[in-house]
Amino acid sequence: MAPIRISIVTETYVPDVNGVANSLRQLIRALDPQRYQIQIIRTRPKSDWTAEHEEVWLPGLTIPMYPDLQIGLPASRRIRQAWQSFRPQLVFIATEGPLGNSALKAARRQGLPVLSAFHTNFHRYSSYYGLGWVKSLTLSWLRRFHNRTLGTLVPSPESAGFLSRSGFDNVHVLPHGVDCELFQPQRRCQSLRQQWRVQPDQPVALYVGRIAAEKNIPQVIVTLRALQQQQPRLKLVMVGDGPMRAELEQQHPDILFAGVQTGAALARYYASADLFIFASMTETFGLVTLEALASGLPVVAYDMAAAAQYVRPGIDGYLAQENCGDDFTWAAQQLLQLDRIEAGKAARETAEKASWEAVAQQFDQHVRSALTQPCGKIRPHLQTMV
Repeated sequence: MAPIRISIVTETYVPDVNGVANSLRQLIRALDPQRYQIQIIRTRPKSDWTAEHEEVWLPGLTIPMYPDLQIGLPASRRIRQAWQSFRPQLVFIATEGPLGNSALKAARRQGLPVLSAFHTNFHRYSSYYGLGWVKSLTLSWLRRFHNRTLGTLVPSPESAGFLSRSGFDNVHVLPHGVDCELFQPQRRCQSLRQQWRVQPDQPVALYVGRIAAEKNIPQVIVTLRALQQQQPRLKLVMVGDGPMRAELEQQHPDILFAGVQTGAALARYYASADLFIFASMTETFGLVTLEALASGLPVVAYDMAAAAQYVRPGIDGYLAQENCGDDFTWAAQQLLQLDRIEAGKAARETAEKASWEAVAQQFDQHVRSALTQPCGKIRPHLQTMV
């Protein structure tokens, strides 16, 4: 049987360092190459990258406040040219920018079935940058975009419920997975901890993600200071970069800012810490939560997205009520009371149940259902939220 040809359109992909790019790559790598032929239409990478599949690189513009990301430009003609030779049977639009919008228009003209993904809560991000007034406009535009596709794939039941209540049609949960071979407790590195200038028995809290307002970084700092009232030797290591980093480095010289880490280096950072603090309330999933669990770290987070799906309170972490900073700090304080060795083992067990192979099988179901109904809707049995 000939492989199914899928054209994936995205404004971000590796070597970009973000959850959307990393998750998309992991999904593609987990698909059976005997059953799928992949074309990726994307913005031109900003650093060296050797393509693993057919890639079509198009111009992009740097996003204000996100210098490491780009937004695609309208490119209907270039997309049609790329499809003339590849002849896709289905189009999967991973981002809703101008590039994704061009692909949607081109696909509809050609009668190609389209699936879309909803990865980023743009409507929530706006309030962190004093743009709350655009929230309803953004949500309205996103709803119109996604409702012109056969189905919208989201990574968590929480996101699916919100979108469905907001008038989005045919919303389906496609969870993210985690690479348990890369992220594992065995990567704990004493020499790295020595670089952090911590003792073997000194507890280290870790944050991984953008150092930006929408990640609720001030809550991380507030929680750190409260925890240090219980354990004065507790050290915080922050992995990532963003617009708040320079100011925070000046204000909090005791916090170690490690910059962006990727691959095996990032895995060592996870495994060499003792607990994971993640206060973001803008995630559609929050892949870092699963990476931390896979690395054997108990997690404190808000009761939403990946944390709500995977963290077992009192066993491998604690969850806080959304929008309640005091509750977040209380949850972190409870985390310090856990037996970190046992909690770490439990965290690893949790992550091992979330493989990318299982996610790829679910994606395969959505694709095959869409292909049987190019002018209709995805069959009801695939609307079950997992």
